[in-house]
Amino acid sequence: MFARLTETVLPSIMRVMVHRNETLSAKARKAQEAFIDKLQSSIGLTKRKTKKPFVVALFGLVGSGKSSVAQELAGQIGGVVIEGDAVRVQLRKVGEVYSYGKRRQHSYVRQIAENAALEVLKRGGNVIFDADFADMKKRASLKAKVAKAGARLVIIRTYAEPEVMLGRMLQASYRNSPDDFFGGAKTTWKDGTEQQRGAVIKFKEAWRRTPHHYRWLNHGGGKWVLKKPPVPLLADIDTTNSTMWKEGVSILARKLINL
Repeated sequence: MFARLTETVLPSIMRVMVHRNETLSAKARKAQEAFIDKLQSSIGLTKRKTKKPFVVALFGLVGSGKSSVAQELAGQIGGVVIEGDAVRVQLRKVGEVYSYGKRRQHSYVRQIAENAALEVLKRGGNVIFDADFADMKKRASLKAKVAKAGARLVIIRTYAEPEVMLGRMLQASYRNSPDDFFGGAKTTWKDGTEQQRGAVIKFKEAWRRTPHHYRWLNHGGGKWVLKKPPVPLLADIDTTNSTMWKEGVSILARKLINL
């Protein structure tokens, strides 16, 4: 009951207490320009296939299939994918280093992603956020801005068997490059290959976020169990099977088109 009330009231609080006082530093504005410039071709060519404008926010752990689902859904509903990690890369390039310990940088990532979403909506496209919206304030902020733009925010969850998610993190390609968020990030572990160091950073991020999505069931040797989501979901997509999850995305796309 309290969680539902908070989800309802918090967007208004964010609009009054946070959004009115938000600003971007000169470096952050430069990062925003670069990020939106990269999206320009997608923004210009993508027109929504839904009757109403939608913003789809994903709720899922690292390795749960968010990126794959986002890209598949975007093609079916006429949407532009906005990647949270791509925003972080642009901030890192201009010297505005992203850090979870510094609220200012965290705010910059959110602001730039939201501003890009508003630009897509203004140009006639839908938006799919390739980012984890487990954070209540992050959801509330987006909901407030989306509502003001006349669009509807929907939440979908992606998940997979834990072993599958770990395997995906191992198989992903990591490059020590400014354009690769995990491969280009710093780590205190200096041993191993470039590929291994990138995987370690991604594992660390998954480890940090796991309590938002799973609880440990200490039974029969123990296992991780999905928590009940804190918000209503329009869809719950299990990406463990590569064929079945695409069918789930197609069902979701038809639902959005008909809403």
